[in-house]
Amino acid sequence: MDSKLPSSVRSTLLELFGQIEREFENLYIENLELRREIDTLNERLAGEGQAIDGAELSKGQLKTKASHSTSQLSQKLKTTYKASTSKIVSSFKTTTSRAICQLVKEYIGHRDGIWDVSVTRTQPIVLGTASADHTALLWSIETGKCLVKYAGHVGSVNSIKFHPSEQLALTASGDQTAHIWRYVV
Repeated sequence: MDSKLPSSVRSTLLELFGQIEREFENLYIENLELRREIDTLNERLAGEGQAIDGAELSKGQLKTKASHSTSQLSQKLKTTYKASTSKIVSSFKTTTSRAICQLVKEYIGHRDGIWDVSVTRTQPIVLGTASADHTALLWSIETGKCLVKYAGHVGSVNSIKFHPSEQLALTASGDQTAHIWRYVV
């Protein structure tokens, strides 16, 4: 087969398709194992049903009982899964008794949500914030006061970055533009 793709792209694609195929194989094997386990549990439940009723179950009764036990198993798996995921989530939550937090400084001036913050590497060090209010603000870290307000975007300002050695800022916006602008503080 004569491919139009460069060999590096083709090899990357083949590698990714191989990973996808392996993942599907693993899911298929897991599915088979779960089906076997369900069948075993259904047989065990059917056996318990015979002992309890004292008579053999008809095929119709067995199907009804099997579907009932399958739904019970399904519900049990769902409950177990929910319980295990809630344990994971709760393990990330910190309690106020262990966490000691104290507000050090607050920067107030935006009229909408703040999407990004960044700090300059040059002196004087300032904090930059990008906001949904269409502005980027530069703040004095020491005083908390706004030093510069950039209002050149017509959409939400989503990010702000600083040049490593010059007083230049780069902002990107939902208005589909990125602006580089000079500031003096």
